[in-house]
Amino acid sequence: MIAYFVSVKILVMKNYSLSLSVILLLVSIMFFRCTPGDMDYSSTAKEIITKGEWSVDYYFAGQDKTAQYSSFHFEFLGNGTVEGTTGTTSFTGTWSTLRDVNRKELLNINITTPHLPELNDQWTVNEVNSTVIMLRNEANDLLRLKRL
Repeated sequence: MIAYFVSVKILVMKNYSLSLSVILLLVSIMFFRCTPGDMDYSSTAKEIITKGEWSVDYYFAGQDKTAQYSSFHFEFLGNGTVEGTTGTTSFTGTWSTLRDVNRKELLNINITTPHLPELNDQWTVNEVNSTVIMLRNEANDLLRLKRL
């Protein structure tokens, strides 16, 4: 009888040990998925756009409109102000970024000059690096800003 209880106790201890091992494995996997290696450390549009002066490298809104906007230069300041020039004409406006429900970065542009009404919009950031920012709006217009 004692041998029976000892074997049952050993069996229970093995199952407990196995269960504990499985639980520890699952917890370890959950923590592994949260490691810094899985995090996106790339720069955001907000960080990139405030570094330098930008121009319209490409603009498509139903047709190629790059030539209309290529002479405009923009400087996006960290305080949410955008300053721009085209030739000898200066203008100002505001800009901001936010994330939508899908965690996509959005860039809002509002420039006061009457020459740029099409650029005043909420743009989804499709690509961003130190020299190019690719944007698309709800009308599916494509705007590519290039750092000068």
